[in-house]
Amino acid sequence: MGPTGDRGATPVVALVRLAVLRGSRIVRLVRIRSASTTHRPGQRGQAVVEFALVFGLIMLPLVLAIADFGRVYTAMVAVEAAAREAADYGAFQSSYWDASATPPNPAKTTAEMQRRACVAAAGSHLEDYSEPVGTVNHATCTNPSFTCQIEPPAGTESTQPCASYSGTYCSTSTSEPPCAIHVTLAYTFNSILGIGNLHGSFSFSRDSIYRISDLPVPSAAPSASP
Repeated sequence: MGPTGDRGATPVVALVRLAVLRGSRIVRLVRIRSASTTHRPGQRGQAVVEFALVFGLIMLPLVLAIADFGRVYTAMVAVEAAAREAADYGAFQSSYWDASATPPNPAKTTAEMQRRACVAAAGSHLEDYSEPVGTVNHATCTNPSFTCQIEPPAGTESTQPCASYSGTYCSTSTSEPPCAIHVTLAYTFNSILGIGNLHGSFSFSRDSIYRISDLPVPSAAPSASP
């Protein structure tokens, strides 16, 4: 038999030995690389914390914007309801606008309209509602602010502020078409987080227009016959 060393090995045996040797080197190399790329427990925890921080920074403005949208919607509904309350009262009777009365009815009517608007706004729990210090029974308010105009039909009289109305057309029950009572409430809303051009606050207004209707005063119900 020939020698058993590498020199005496056949070409096939030499190739097999070379392949095994190279294969063992490749296996060791793969093990080294996999060991070097394995994540440690501390690195995994750090990734979770970083994700939580980034996600929170992204979601916080979105949550605040949604909350502000709900607050704006609620405030608009409340302000519009207060404007309707005032305009409805002013349009109840044409005699409310009789400037010949002593004292003149337009000033008294307008004051009561403003009081009703402020009472309705305060009762709606508007967060930014305000009134002058010492105000009794919500007689007036500054946020929302109150303005009123009485609008006669075209060709009769000019539009005038409600409190200083001095005409006769709107105080006559037979006037047709009737005059309109136009109430505007302006409100300043303060947001939780200033976004874009809002800068933390902005103003909006709501209008309510009612026609003077001279509604009849309800009479007492007839008593039942025995």
